Parts: sequence; structure tokens; C-alpha cells
Amino acid sequence: MGKIQSLLVALVVILSFHSTSVLAYKHPGNLKIAIDTTYPPMEFETADGKAQGFDVDVARELAKRLGTNAEFIVMGWDGILAGLQSGRYDVIISSMNITNDRKKQVNFVEYVKMGQVFVARKNSAPIKSENDLVGKVVAVQADTTSFEAVDNLKKKGIAIKDIKAFKGATDTFSALKAFQADVVVVDEPVGYYYVAKDPKSFAVTGVALNPEPVGVAIRKKDQQLKSAIEIALKSMQKDGSFDKISRNWFNTKLGQKFK
Repeated sequence: MGKIQSLLVALVVILSFHSTSVLAYKHPGNLKIAIDTTYPPMEFETADGKAQGFDVDVARELAKRLGTNAEFIVMGWDGILAGLQSGRYDVIISSMNITNDRKKQVNFVEYVKMGQVFVARKNSAPIKSENDLVGKVVAVQADTTSFEAVDNLKKKGIAIKDIKAFKGATDTFSALKAFQADVVVVDEPVGYYYVAKDPKSFAVTGVALNPEPVGVAIRKKDQQLKSAIEIALKSMQKDGSFDKISRNWFNTKLGQKFK
């Protein structure tokens, strides 16, 4: 066999592997997915209780490529990792930042990077950098990288007046509007979503944290599922379906600064 023929055979083998890896995996039953529905536009519930949002659409497409349907289980953020480890659901797809502490507990498959922003009241002094947090009350969602980042700034010596941690992202904006806080630190798409909903009350005033990886969380023992999800997400990126979901929600590719 000549070199060209050998290369062609090898190419066919490689292509065959990648085209059938996901199809060869058939998830038993529905893919059970945990989401925290206090985080629009990433994941939230409609008036009739149906889950929707960017992560929800990604999860549905992912489940489809694994040969099954997405079944959403609504969880509070503070218990969402414990629920995964106890076997209550298969994965978490809920804008979870990949951190070293979380990687000790579960595996991740990264699917996007998201930055974080400062959101202040429309007519208040803009918060443009961490130094502008001096003397300010900062609202964040509890048990998130936003909380960790602001807490670390305070430990570093930034004289933040108070850090108010709320159960849901929606609560942080309620506190800001009610003058119970001076600024919210939140994921970029969430911040712009709330500003778009109420532009007379809120404004994005600066970048709090540069983009960080976000991933699907999977139990460490579920290696086959992790591999299938990796291949499925790569295929979504390659064929443009991931970007299509992003543009449907944000009119741009997620992970960039929105204008």
C-alpha cells in the first residue's frame, strides 16, 4: 500500500471514529439536567413554569445529540453540586464557572467563556474599577465566582462597606433598585439582560472580571458520559448550532463585550 493510500485509510478511520462516537453513545433514559432558574437569560422559568434560556437551549441540543431528551430539574444554587454528587441528576448546565475547588469535586466540559460586569443605578456614580468599590455596598449571588471575587477584593484591602449575598441573581437587582446596594457584580450576559429590561433603572458601568471558563459539570465516575458530551459540544461548535443559539439570545457570540 502506498503512502497516499495509507493516509486515506487513516483519514477514513479517524473520520469514522469522530462521526460515530456520539451516535454510539445512547444515554439511558432522559438526560437529567440541573439548572438554577434565578439566572435569566441563561436559565429561567416562564409564567407557566417551563424552563428557557441560553443554557436550556444548549442542553436540549446536547441531549438530542446524545440520542435522548433533556429533563430539567430546578435546584437552588447552594445545593446544586451536592445534588449532582448524590445522583439526583446526570449533569449541571447552569452557567457554572470552572474553578479549582469545583474541579476537585466534579469533572467539567468547557463550552463558553463569560466575563463579569459592574451594574449600577442609572443616575448614580459609575463603578468602573475595583477601586470605585471603596465605601460601597456590593450585591452578589451567594456561592458564585462573583461573590468570591468581591470577597477577595475586600481581603486584599479594598475598603468595601458591605457585601450582600443573595440566593438568586434576581434578588441582587431588586436590592440595587431599592437602594439597598450600590452595585451588582454579575456575569456579563445577565447584567446586560437586566439593563435591557429596565434601562431607566440600571446601567453596565465597567468590567469586573475578564472572561472565565464555564462548563458542564459531570460526576468523576461518569467518564463515558463526559467523553460523549465533549464530542457533542465540539460538533455543535463546528456546525454553527452553538453560535446560532448564542445569537438568538444575545445577537452576538457569547463571551464578547456586548454593546
